[in-house]
Amino acid sequence: MALTALALLSAGAVATPGSAVATPVPASDDAFYRAPDGFESTEPGTILRERPVELASYAELPFNALAWQLLYRTTDLAGRPMATVTTVILPEGAAPPAGRPLLSYQVAQDSIDPECAPSIAMRAGSGPEGFVTQGEMTFISHALQQGWAVSVPDHAGPAARIGAPREPGYAALDGVRAAVQFDPLGLAGLQTPIGLWGYSGGGLATGWAAEVQPSYAPELNIRGIAMGSPLPDPVALNSLSGTFWSGLQLIGLASAREVYPDAAREIDAHLTPAGREAVSAMADQCLARTLATNAFRDNSPYLTVPYAQLMQLPVVAAAVDETKLGGASPSAPVYLYSGVNDEIVPIATVDYLVDAYCAGGTPVTYRRDEMSLHASLIVTGAPDALNWLRDRIDEVPSAAGCDVQTVTSTLQAPGAAETYASTNLRLIEILMGGPIGPR
Repeated sequence: MALTALALLSAGAVATPGSAVATPVPASDDAFYRAPDGFESTEPGTILRERPVELASYAELPFNALAWQLLYRTTDLAGRPMATVTTVILPEGAAPPAGRPLLSYQVAQDSIDPECAPSIAMRAGSGPEGFVTQGEMTFISHALQQGWAVSVPDHAGPAARIGAPREPGYAALDGVRAAVQFDPLGLAGLQTPIGLWGYSGGGLATGWAAEVQPSYAPELNIRGIAMGSPLPDPVALNSLSGTFWSGLQLIGLASAREVYPDAAREIDAHLTPAGREAVSAMADQCLARTLATNAFRDNSPYLTVPYAQLMQLPVVAAAVDETKLGGASPSAPVYLYSGVNDEIVPIATVDYLVDAYCAGGTPVTYRRDEMSLHASLIVTGAPDALNWLRDRIDEVPSAAGCDVQTVTSTLQAPGAAETYASTNLRLIEILMGGPIGPR
């Protein structure tokens, strides 16, 4: 945890002493987020509105790269038109000789509060609620250092339906469709080389994008997909009560209530008065506060039956089954990394996902990290994921079939330690006011 906090605090930020940053208007009061009349008749990925924005790490430290927000048309779980936002970022400097790639980076939003969306959390002056997303700007800066443009979608949509299946994938892919046609990024349209990356809740959203892409957005030039600890099966939350991650159970209940009306009625019938209050509180807080206020809490007084038993009730179980990854195989190569001793994501659930992808013909590189826990692998696993993505984007062939290895640490992979050192040394320059981009 200390390593994670240190690395996240050194996110790609540029300190500007004495500068005053205005607090952004909440999304609920910001007309930019409202879809214009008639948007339903546009194609998925159509840009409906755009604006330049100032980004920051930890709300107050400006992020020295050009950025815009794009409101675009996408699709919800039921197949209906929906509008959401992506934040697109352009690194300093000329495009690479072969053209500028695009990375779609999915953050771990993990909140049903729409005000916790990355388009809000990453903006200058947004406040501490978005601490986790602001920390992930470290990894976004790593991608910008490669010369890649980056799209960071509000993959949970305007209602922050983080537990919905497929919908986060549609949002991410339509964010890519919007980004490749946005002229200021200087991309090559549908010829643009594209990578997808996310960790934890962002890994789950990336997994949905990977699975729906062959049928939903086959025209996109997806060259590689990196997924870290993606929670492929929600039953993993069953054992979290009383742990540091106890708040994730409450998020899981709140999310299921938002996405599935039938499951909501079943869950409500088994919540105690204290449980209803605790779950309702999830609507007004982001992940960092949820974890901090519920750490090591015993959630059993919130339910009339054990959490695991609630998840097995037929209506709830049907909803849970629909939210599991592994129902379709990605067509692009996948790099998947997870901790053998991860406290949130049981390694057996990730093993099962890898088996499903391999059986479906997806080339998979899978690293089972013995040393890292959930909060540390986001940092230590990033260099090898970044190197792998760079090779795929540069059209270095991936290994055929499935390459599964249990390793002491992914930092032992060839080039990973060097990438870890070089990208984090660059962060020192960024903190001193340097531009974000390749040398």
